[in-house]
Amino acid sequence: MAENIEDLQDKLRLYEQNGAAKLYYSLNRKMNEMADLMNSKNLSKISVDDPKDKTFDRLKIIWQDAASIATSVDALGKLAKITGAEETDINNKPFLDTLAIKRD
Repeated sequence: MAENIEDLQDKLRLYEQNGAAKLYYSLNRKMNEMADLMNSKNLSKISVDDPKDKTFDRLKIIWQDAASIATSVDALGKLAKITGAEETDINNKPFLDTLAIKRD
């Protein structure tokens, strides 16, 4: 089925954004959500004797991945030259400056 012009324009817009910056802000939000989730649980109140309670196991998965996510966010921030102005950073197109499109 043929796509309409609006659908194609929407797809094209995805390539007109700075994906690294967009991913940086998305992962940064996820890190905040992870921290909020971990802070909402008090480990001394988790029942480690109850085999059905998987709270500790789930928290452990989160904190084991935290360092790799933080490292990725830091690297993305440097790559995308994050300024803290999310909309501006995402709409910045640094890759267009490096492309040299020559037409005959």
